[in-house]
Amino acid sequence: MINIVILGCGHIAERIALGIQYSKGNLYGIASRDKQKAAAFAQKHHISHIYSYEEAFHDPAVDLIYIATANPTHVKLAQKALSHQKHVIIEKPLAANSQEIKELFEIAKQNHCFLMEAHKTCFTPLQQELLKRVHEIGPIHTINAQYCAKFNEENLKEWNVEEKMGGSFYDVGVYPICFAHLYSQSPIKRMNFHVNTYKNFDCDFECQCQIEYENGILATLKSSWLNKEENKGILIGEKGSIEVTDFWKNTEAKIVIQGHEERIEVNQKSDFTGEIDHAIDCIQKGLLQSPIMSESFSIHISLVLEEMKRQRKKTSS
Repeated sequence: MINIVILGCGHIAERIALGIQYSKGNLYGIASRDKQKAAAFAQKHHISHIYSYEEAFHDPAVDLIYIATANPTHVKLAQKALSHQKHVIIEKPLAANSQEIKELFEIAKQNHCFLMEAHKTCFTPLQQELLKRVHEIGPIHTINAQYCAKFNEENLKEWNVEEKMGGSFYDVGVYPICFAHLYSQSPIKRMNFHVNTYKNFDCDFECQCQIEYENGILATLKSSWLNKEENKGILIGEKGSIEVTDFWKNTEAKIVIQGHEERIEVNQKSDFTGEIDHAIDCIQKGLLQSPIMSESFSIHISLVLEEMKRQRKKTSS
């Protein structure tokens, strides 16, 4: 049994804990800078071990650490965990840029540890079923995906508005990027962005992105904190289409092939369980990275994020 410790007690950690409890792993511990918060979290989720971060790194019984802390802390915590020979899953985004990603995977390799960015989009039961059936709509030529939420300035502490890894694109925009990369399976040829900011915040609040892949697929992606909209992922092929609302977590999709519509439904207890089970399978096979959510995949996502920041700074200067 793989013993897993979550680093961080925020709202996302609540859902991660549930995902682990339904997985092949053992929710062994919770770690926080605030031991009282960790104790309350442990009691709620019936977790037996409570740690500071350093205590979790040093416990030989801990196999896998899931980093669910604020974005700017990801890299340093991952470096420490890997240097103590712990396997690591990091909540998206893994790091601020592709260079940091390369350096983390090198550390993982040196310490013979598994490392993966947590993108549940690739591993939910629905996406696994769609990946088996996507060939039915013929070769894909267009991908549309968006994730939009409404920013709440009154509850600012729950929103990451710092410049380095903040904004809508680093927060919710990674889901459309991941969805597009998953189904395009191609290097990027070119990218274009339209970015909106808000007041004096040093990050984007809305981003519309068009990616042309080398295999000819065209993806139109959007993230926003300015307006809450219906969020969908749509794949359009030569014979038909697949449409999924809330594509990163849903259990239902619509597939249309030559005018015939079919509803696809799957069972799911937690949208986080698939990625955790996948990581455990990789660890048990002795793999140091996922064949799906690999170093290369994470770098491709990061390159889109980095280009958005470059174009935002260029237009604002």
